[in-house]
Amino acid sequence: MGASVQLVAYLNGERIDATHMAHEPWRALVNDPNYKSLVLVECGLRASRVTLGSLQFFRHHRDVACSIEHKSESEQHLTMKRALKEKINAASGWRAEVEHAHPERAWIADVMAIHFSGKRLAFEVQLSPQSEDEYIRRSQRYADDRVGVVWIVPDNLDWFRVQMPMIVTGFGKTSALSGPPELLMELAHFQPLFGKRASVGAALDAILDPSFRWPYGTPEHQLDEISKLEEMKAKAAAEHQDRQIRLAEEKRLAEEKAMLQTEELAARFIACAATPAIGAARPVLAAKRIWASEVRCLEACHPMLIWRLTEPTPMGTSGGPMWRPTTENFDNVRAHVDTWLAAAGSSLAKAKVFRVNGWPVRRTFVCPECNQIIQGRWVSALPLAKWTLIAESSVSSAEARTVVYRKPPAQSNHAQEKPRAARPPVQVEESDWRFIGPRRKPFWVTEAGTGELPYPLAAKKAHAERMEQLRANPRYRVSPNGFRFECTDCGGEFEDDKEGIHADGGCLIPGARRLGWR
Repeated sequence: MGASVQLVAYLNGERIDATHMAHEPWRALVNDPNYKSLVLVECGLRASRVTLGSLQFFRHHRDVACSIEHKSESEQHLTMKRALKEKINAASGWRAEVEHAHPERAWIADVMAIHFSGKRLAFEVQLSPQSEDEYIRRSQRYADDRVGVVWIVPDNLDWFRVQMPMIVTGFGKTSALSGPPELLMELAHFQPLFGKRASVGAALDAILDPSFRWPYGTPEHQLDEISKLEEMKAKAAAEHQDRQIRLAEEKRLAEEKAMLQTEELAARFIACAATPAIGAARPVLAAKRIWASEVRCLEACHPMLIWRLTEPTPMGTSGGPMWRPTTENFDNVRAHVDTWLAAAGSSLAKAKVFRVNGWPVRRTFVCPECNQIIQGRWVSALPLAKWTLIAESSVSSAEARTVVYRKPPAQSNHAQEKPRAARPPVQVEESDWRFIGPRRKPFWVTEAGTGELPYPLAAKKAHAERMEQLRANPRYRVSPNGFRFECTDCGGEFEDDKEGIHADGGCLIPGARRLGWR
């Protein structure tokens, strides 16, 4: 079919619908005296009526050259329009017109449904692909003239931004036509308009019902709402970004302020710290080297002694990782600190080691008087000049050897030990669980003489004789261990005296070798 195929034409200003005309009036149309004035709707040029099988339509006269590009309608398109027209005409209060045109040709509806109340619905059959913008433009064009539009499409278009009233048929340009047009109304598909699966005819009846209302508005209205929503989202995103920038700046200022305060406290702590004021005290001998420093808490300036097992840096590490006491809290380390304090004759109090709540396990020094925490970063910031070595890992001085290897004074024990009372021997019977020693043999063993009963000996002797008979049988091949035999007749094997079906050549009898006989 050509591109100028139309279902409606005008004859002397009278609208002629090819789908309304019966076969005989359609054939007699060529005999009308005004037949030459038959023109198409879109271009107004001369037309001819054409019959192709069961289809009736109009197209340009063969002598007419038209410069207008008419829309192409396939046989499936024409059939669907005819089915829609018949279904609408069957509805109460509705009538249908095919190729209903706007007075100024602004649009031409495939099928226009007109209610007796004046309500109009344009049904557009769209079997070929079309962009969303084209759907929006054509729908808004109908909406501007207060005409509702319903799209008849083969597939669901749920990916559109704008909601469109549509009936999904599953019937496309390449679908087969095998029956009258009214069968297209029985096609069933999921209808997004109602959120369930329904036939085309049922969806059409629901739309033609007077109670049907389209809740989403015109495409222009929906685009305005989408634009407002996008503006609100962009505004919210900008406000969120500004808020994040403001919070980040506040956090940076707070961190700088906290850092300044921390540095100020660390400077005060370092200024108050000093090496232990002990004269000729020498390091003691220990498993590891131990350094100590005399510090004061910042609240009440209580003096205390802190210690560490790692060598301090010359200038301190105020910006490095936070130092925390770990092995410093071991008993053997604390004992060496006590030994050094005793050797130096100092009454300086030791700092307490406090476990901080949380995970992982952390410990820190605290003031023994007011329990103020000594921050690990303060300890890390102490320079080498504030520390003194109180324990060596080798004997480096006579004083250290004297302190470490000093023997404790012997304690005199004036109490005389009392002699232990002798215990009388306890007589334990053989039946008692406490009995220790050889037990007497049972009567049945002692009476056997050789240590065994006569009937086990007889059974052993009979088994030995039977084994000798099997080893002497020429039908059997004996394994090196003397307890496995191979039958030379059937190739089967058996162990010990379990001769089984091999006795007297029974393995050669038909039916004797069953499944699993071995």
